[in-house]
Amino acid sequence: MMFFRSKDKNLNERTFVDVLKEWIETIITAGLMALFIRAFFVQAYKIPTGSMEPTLIGAEPSKNHAQTIGDHLLVEKITYGIMIPIVNVRLPAFRTPKRGDIIIFKYPEDPSKDYIKRLVGLPGETFQIKNKVIYINGKQINEPWLKYGWSKHHNSPFVLDESESQRDNMGPIIIPKKGDRIVLKGDRIYVNNNFIENKKILSYYSREIIKEYFDLYNKSLSKVKETVYVANEDCYFVMGDNRDNSSDSRFWGFLTHRYIRGKPLLKYWPPNRIGIPE
Repeated sequence: MMFFRSKDKNLNERTFVDVLKEWIETIITAGLMALFIRAFFVQAYKIPTGSMEPTLIGAEPSKNHAQTIGDHLLVEKITYGIMIPIVNVRLPAFRTPKRGDIIIFKYPEDPSKDYIKRLVGLPGETFQIKNKVIYINGKQINEPWLKYGWSKHHNSPFVLDESESQRDNMGPIIIPKKGDRIVLKGDRIYVNNNFIENKKILSYYSREIIKEYFDLYNKSLSKVKETVYVANEDCYFVMGDNRDNSSDSRFWGFLTHRYIRGKPLLKYWPPNRIGIPE
């Protein structure tokens, strides 16, 4: 009798240990799979500010709403090519970014931060803003994504001159594409032999193409010998849908392709705002 009780007790102990091991293995496996999926395929993202309103709602109350819960998104990383961490190698993409895409990217001035904006200018294009209206290669473009009305996307009644800010007027500026030649001749910059006359926008090239330009600018540029730079990857121009309240390419420059991480797949929270970001 004691023998059978002892046997039952050992059996129960082994069963408990086995179950515990299974639970631990399951949790570890699930955790590793979650990390793998997050790193390579899908990532959750929360909209922190109102720069994409009214398309995407931020976690800060604004003129348009009193919400304190920002949209929660699932972001897929496959369309533009999965970026392998550490080595920073991008796998083949299904397609390149196109105008109108909402994209998630690493903020060029602080890559530890993720930003979300609308892609409006493509590599090789001549980009200009006149009185808050975008022109590409000299022609006004249609922006169907600004579907909530002009006043919802431009909530300031004032139009700022370029001497005051690049918000409402800037350019024209050539968005570099891979292989473009940027030539620095003294205090002048040429992009594919096109002279960039507006000195206020020279810094756009210096941030991503000519890294040492800021140092040169503090010296006598007229004494700088001609130097040729080649853009080693495509650049883009991004803007927030909340045009009068967005920190974007108008203020910090071009977005190079290496910073792009993915595009929103789904708004999943809060429940009353579930949908496909467009």
